[in-house]
Amino acid sequence: MKYKRLNVLRSTLAAARFCAAASVLLFAGCNENQTGPKPPYLAIVTTLTAWKGVTPPKTVKYRVHEVTGLKSFDREITVSPKDTTILSVNPGSYVIEAIDLPTSCVIPRGGPEQGITLLETDNTGIIRWSVECRTAVTLSVLSDGFSPDKEFVYRVRNASGQETIGIVPANDTLNLSKFASGEVTIDIGGVAPNCTVTSEGGLRQRITVEKTGGAAIAFRVVCSDEAKRPQILSFTSGYTLGASVFQFKVYDADQNIDGYYFNLTDCQGNSVLPEKRQRIRRGLRGGRGQVGDTLTIVGAFELGIAPSELVGRCTEIRVFDATTNVSEIAVHKIGSDGGSPPAVRFMNSALVGLSFITTAIEASDPDNDIVGTFVLVRVRDGVLALPDGVPDLGSMDPIGYLGLDLPLIPTTGRIKWDDVYEVIVYVIDSKGNAIRVSDEDMLR
Repeated sequence: MKYKRLNVLRSTLAAARFCAAASVLLFAGCNENQTGPKPPYLAIVTTLTAWKGVTPPKTVKYRVHEVTGLKSFDREITVSPKDTTILSVNPGSYVIEAIDLPTSCVIPRGGPEQGITLLETDNTGIIRWSVECRTAVTLSVLSDGFSPDKEFVYRVRNASGQETIGIVPANDTLNLSKFASGEVTIDIGGVAPNCTVTSEGGLRQRITVEKTGGAAIAFRVVCSDEAKRPQILSFTSGYTLGASVFQFKVYDADQNIDGYYFNLTDCQGNSVLPEKRQRIRRGLRGGRGQVGDTLTIVGAFELGIAPSELVGRCTEIRVFDATTNVSEIAVHKIGSDGGSPPAVRFMNSALVGLSFITTAIEASDPDNDIVGTFVLVRVRDGVLALPDGVPDLGSMDPIGYLGLDLPLIPTTGRIKWDDVYEVIVYVIDSKGNAIRVSDEDMLR
């Protein structure tokens, strides 16, 4: 345990002023002419805050005891949280404990014990306590975008079936107290058709409530212009060699699709990605993304997840445009469409001079339904991102390529010819089946 030295209020006049300000004095007299208790003094100051809806305790209790073993001092004191408590003590080391606090009241910094050492030359040492009395659960719904929802219906239910139903205003916080510790499920409803719940779990979240309270659940709702929001028309997904692959077709009336969010979930909206965080790809407005109002996107993410961990999981895609309109979330159970994966007969990537890399590939599919390819390039560490000791991995085009014609990879710009370690190609069919092939030798 750490002890702190406090050399404050050294003069008798300062001590007198301090005593005059204190509302509770646990020793006799602060008059400098009295022969009663003398320094050092120990002052205990409490700051107590209570969340909305919580009734704070009227008193707090502390135990003060000496730990040096030289003197015997062990006392419990009960005071109002608004009071400053001042004790006259002998020089020594002391532990001050906050005891018997209600379970909903916590000391967020430092814990329930503090230590202090007072010397003969010290006048007054001060111990400050910050106590926070919290509700069991706080609920908030953040809503923005085009014509956002103003309020939502919520339902909170604990493991024993106890339920609370009410209204939560958008961009506000509700404090809910009447819940025992354990798992709590919160659902929201009344979401307008032009709005999408983008937070983890969608319309339903679960959280464990501790006896000390303080659990927090936040929903995020993004609302769009219904006439201009992107619409995902079809979507399939699969996996191969630890990578998630997918293809989808999206329609956008004003042709300004900007990117998409990708997630792997337990099929109930909860992410199973290693970092529990969805991925994002931008830059879909370039290349063939500039032509027409309907776009077919082919993609892959290398995740390093064992294939056995992806069985029965779901892929989620959410498309957004340049004016923050978002599509509904498209969900596909991985590998649920059957079919057979493509087969690659030949693949080769080779340098042409020092200017570019060309890639040739020959592939077929038993179902004759190859949609396209997605190309990744593994390059020297620090070329595409800050150095981290691991080679960088970048995609050549976030939209992917239709068919098997692959464009040239330039090596005269950010990527140089000798930066490239590997070219990776995913061939993906209409049912989400795929095959991964790569070439690490650019010189042949």
